[in-house]
Amino acid sequence: MKFLEDNSDFGINPLDKKYKVLSGKNFFVLWSSLGIGLLVISAGSFISSSNLSEAIIAIIVGSIVGSVLLALAGKIGSDHSIPSIVSMRPAFGLHGSYFLTILNIFQLIGWSTFEITILSKAANIFSNGYIDFHIWSIVFGIVIILFCILGPLKIVKQWLTKFAVWVVYGSTIIMLINIILGGVNNLDTASLINSGSSDFSFFNSLDLVIAMPLSWLPLVADYNRFAKKSKNAFLGTFIGFSITNCLFYVIGLLLGISDIFAILLAIQTFFYGFVLLVLIVDEVDNVFANIFSSAMSFKNIYNKINYKYLVVCFTIVGVVLSNLIPIYQYENFLLIIGALFAPLFAIVLTDYYIIRKGRISVEKFYEKNNRIKISSFFSFFVGSITYFILSPISPLHVEDFALNIGSTIPSIAISIIVFLVIELLIKKVKLKNKEYSTDKKIE
Repeated sequence: MKFLEDNSDFGINPLDKKYKVLSGKNFFVLWSSLGIGLLVISAGSFISSSNLSEAIIAIIVGSIVGSVLLALAGKIGSDHSIPSIVSMRPAFGLHGSYFLTILNIFQLIGWSTFEITILSKAANIFSNGYIDFHIWSIVFGIVIILFCILGPLKIVKQWLTKFAVWVVYGSTIIMLINIILGGVNNLDTASLINSGSSDFSFFNSLDLVIAMPLSWLPLVADYNRFAKKSKNAFLGTFIGFSITNCLFYVIGLLLGISDIFAILLAIQTFFYGFVLLVLIVDEVDNVFANIFSSAMSFKNIYNKINYKYLVVCFTIVGVVLSNLIPIYQYENFLLIIGALFAPLFAIVLTDYYIIRKGRISVEKFYEKNNRIKISSFFSFFVGSITYFILSPISPLHVEDFALNIGSTIPSIAISIIVFLVIELLIKKVKLKNKEYSTDKKIE
């Protein structure tokens, strides 16, 4: 197996041990940072606030469940030094992973477009409108390209660990205290708590919370592959992401403002411009991660092209789209992500941890004769359809049933069950054929 020896290009081949340098603390910092975002505040506002204790429980449970899945997916990468898209190959096949590559690039470009739009609008507000939105989008595009060229190791060790994430944590605490003390629009806490307009049930709220860590599943191993130790990377990822995901969903819940631009104005007016500036700085890391992983995903199809050319290309696409496509139906975008990636990674994790029991050689990820696994795609299809039927965004929405169980849990459960049943039947058929062949030879 060819290992990556030249750190000037992060390809899909396994990393050499000398590049596995990130500690558990580094991953705590990285995933704390990636769990922070203005869009997370917007997502939190969709959660029903009629019952505060129930809403907070949904946020805590959803963050824990989603972060465990995120850390488990990252562990495949840190175990074998491989990027995320390659980690899907044993479960879906080499050619099957090409379809997942396209799917992943679309969602990552979608996230990048959202993030660049938010960054540019936030900077426009921070500058009191003196610098145009379109100019800011180009400025952030250049910054993102520079971040990507520096690569994840320098960004994590030099930028996030030493400075950025700690300032963001401080600003987050300031913002949360201001909201609790009624520092927005002179409203008291009770008014804030009851300001939400969503009628989502507990399980619908759970779906929205889990959707955020699910959106990071297709790229977590792109960074966790640099881990010194898989166990430390797992713990750092789980703890870091679950904490900040909880904090920002709670802020969104209490703030009760779903319009992202109204959120930006509220932060600028009531939480001081400094807090908005800090969040702008941290939001760049999220776009960097999406663009960098878009390049890693594309290299699954064509590994020879240098990732630096790809990040320039994908950043330009994100900047152009941010100037053309308005942000709307963000809630629906989150639920679509859940419908696609909840069953997908349920199958990937089941294949790795249950069927293979985590015992797989790195060569298995690069086998060319494992082209496509029909059992995985069929299970993925059934799980996605289940999610869409039970989701509030679906015209086929089964309301009473979905209110009781939501979409994520049944989607994951049915994907795993169908996948395991099909794999068991395939194993039995192969065993019978082997016995039949043995009997024939004896005769």
